[in-house]
Amino acid sequence: MGDIDSFFKEVEQDYKEIVDRFKAEVDKLRLGNVNLEVAKNIQVEAYGSMVPLYQIASLSASTAMTLVVTPWDKSLLKPIAEALAAAYNNEVTPTVKDNAVYVNFPPITKEKQLEYLKLIKDMAEKFRQRLRDLRNEAKSKLEDMELPEDLHFKAQERLDELTRKYTEEINSVYEDKKQQLS
Repeated sequence: MGDIDSFFKEVEQDYKEIVDRFKAEVDKLRLGNVNLEVAKNIQVEAYGSMVPLYQIASLSASTAMTLVVTPWDKSLLKPIAEALAAAYNNEVTPTVKDNAVYVNFPPITKEKQLEYLKLIKDMAEKFRQRLRDLRNEAKSKLEDMELPEDLHFKAQERLDELTRKYTEEINSVYEDKKQQLS
């Protein structure tokens, strides 16, 4: 029985990783307001290597659409501005003013909203498919375990229950992001 418990712990850990990766991917998208979580991990060339933005500057949002980056070393203003422009695919133009970098994000157009909705829907399906693939792999491993029939049936049910739980988590994140865009 300990064998099957460790099997399910491993499967559940894999499921959690898939859901966490989906959340991280979706959080990278700018869905209207400034997202400090995305901005803080932008890589900036500083002191001869690539460094996450949060390690060389403080970040804040002066308004819902304006990101303010204040570097601790003022010589990094230009590299920070360049890294921000590149990270947002040159959709924004960072402005250096008062020893800080300001980035004004334009409101999301209806066209961009629809594009993001489609992208998030496709991402959700891709991650649900990863869950299904993982379930199929786990089912194969269950077959190889040579369990008694009643235990095998219960293990299958438990696996399906786990799959449903984590699929619902992906659906929930998808619906939340869909709501944010509307």
